[in-house]
Amino acid sequence: NGNHVNYVGALENGKLFVVIDNWDTGVGELATLTKTKASELPQKVQLTIGTLYDDSALQAAAVAFNKQSDTYRININTYMDADDWSDTSYTDALTRLNNDITSGANCPDILSVSSLDVAQLAAKGAFEDLNPYFEKSSQLSKDDYLDSIIEAYTFDGKLITVPKTFSLSTIVGKSSELGEKMGWTLTEMMDYAKQHPEASIFDNSSKLMMMYYLLNFNQDSFVNWSTGECSFDSDEFKQTLEFIASFPDEVDWMADERSTPTKIQAGDVLLNMADIYELNSIQEYDAMFNEKVTFIGYPNSNGESGCYLAGNEMYAMAAKSQNKDGAWAFIEYYLAQEENNYFSWGLPTNKEQMELKIANETKVEYILDENGEKILDENGEPIIANAGGGIGYGDWEYTYHITTQEEVDRVLELIEVARPAYTANEEIMKIIQEEADAYFKGQKTVDDVAGIIQSRVEIYVKENS
Repeated sequence: NGNHVNYVGALENGKLFVVIDNWDTGVGELATLTKTKASELPQKVQLTIGTLYDDSALQAAAVAFNKQSDTYRININTYMDADDWSDTSYTDALTRLNNDITSGANCPDILSVSSLDVAQLAAKGAFEDLNPYFEKSSQLSKDDYLDSIIEAYTFDGKLITVPKTFSLSTIVGKSSELGEKMGWTLTEMMDYAKQHPEASIFDNSSKLMMMYYLLNFNQDSFVNWSTGECSFDSDEFKQTLEFIASFPDEVDWMADERSTPTKIQAGDVLLNMADIYELNSIQEYDAMFNEKVTFIGYPNSNGESGCYLAGNEMYAMAAKSQNKDGAWAFIEYYLAQEENNYFSWGLPTNKEQMELKIANETKVEYILDENGEKILDENGEPIIANAGGGIGYGDWEYTYHITTQEEVDRVLELIEVARPAYTANEEIMKIIQEEADAYFKGQKTVDDVAGIIQSRVEIYVKENS
């Protein structure tokens, strides 16, 4: 990986020596390069991974595959220009990628889909079904992975991708006020806010931020890419706009410099948005609210759990790939490798790796003396060796303890009910933001704005389905 090269020098025998600082593994390396005629090397089939953004995990995966394969070589085609920060750079890059996917002429063999609208592309038939490849694989089985993960990335019976790791996003609050059942509607959330007029429902939330959280995760409630149907003129969407309108245009970050946990404990903030990417992540929310909490989730029309699952490091096979065996060779190799990326984060999708993680993080180890006896603290309690670490918010800090089985069970329960969080369509979000602004400024009614959004999005969806 060229980004990891710190120094290159020449040796007397004509070879080059390379000093490498491998960011992915945290290990330093020393390598030699020998100039060799291309004709003397194995002629490899060239494969392409298409991605909006380049990243170290993708580069590490490509380099590792290329080193061990005598048949294939991965090339990375990055559609976003890192030097172009114009207003249209993202949409231009996405358009180029979508054109290549649908045209077939320049279609990548493999797609990095972590930042793509998977639901939209799946409805277009952009992905190859991985089910037959798993069935024939001697290394992998769908049974190796959490059932909720396989279900989340299966569209109309076709398995599109299997992420390496994942995280959960949900909303958390006091069980004493919310009850212990997960899931609620927007009306129920609004009623809860009205019951506590003296408090903010979320800390430091602007209209734009609430629009992102309520519609980015929940956009599929209003768009069906398979049928092309939209429901942005529904009462539910109008309610959502009315709720967003109650938040300020901008947040005055200096008005109250207390941290969110401090405001929650003072009763000034009711809810918090929770990201769970480790087994012990759940601890900080218990401590933050200083009482039993319920991960009630983001509001939705059906009152479902509202807990969303976001996959990391996801690769799919393009339906129009000219070398599907090679594309599967990469995906199979990638998924079969044990996680060793220094910067990788999130919960593992592999059942065996998850079980190992649970065993390691719930195991209590003690500091021992030279005789193997436990060393005691000033209170006569044995000192735990593998505890510690924490999180700080300025005026509030929390130190993690060894994860308990009860905490593990709560995380596993969230995983079971989590819905997939597909990347929201940026063009639809842009349309909503543009048109909703007139309602927020009092220039149009919510009915007028919802009708315009419905019309514009319907046209966009029909053109891009």
